[in-house]
Amino acid sequence: MSSTPTSPTTPLETLEAALRDSLGDAIRSLTVRLDEITVVIDASSQVAIATRLRDDPALRFDMLIDLCGVDYRDYGDGSWSGPRFAVVMHLLSVAHNWRLRVRSFCTDDEFPIIDSVTGVWPSVAWFEREAFDLFGIVFEGHADLRRILTDYGFVGHPFRKD
Repeated sequence: MSSTPTSPTTPLETLEAALRDSLGDAIRSLTVRLDEITVVIDASSQVAIATRLRDDPALRFDMLIDLCGVDYRDYGDGSWSGPRFAVVMHLLSVAHNWRLRVRSFCTDDEFPIIDSVTGVWPSVAWFEREAFDLFGIVFEGHADLRRILTDYGFVGHPFRKD
């Protein structure tokens, strides 16, 4: 019997192999659940990885479908021990008909800040404003980071769990 690695056979396996090949050690974790792939990356490399996901011919994630903030403060009945705030991007590769979830955690729980990806996908500007308004996540480099849903006089961020 040969122990040679098998080549990917399903679209999901092909995507996973392409991600591992392109991103390598930049992937902190990769999970497959319910026929969807989620990769976790470092916040400090978010722009570089987003650019690679868009520009790599093997991936071509040319469309950002959604970006949202997440507050993990009370996640899992309060048993969560990781960073509190995350930014989650949902991407689409039209060319390959692939979807991908990319999660990056803000390193500071008191002042969540992460680089903006508006230079990669300009349409994300509205989503970043929403995450700022509702969670208080600051997107460094965003040209117009201001409230979008709550009144300008509103104090706080309504989706935070504190």
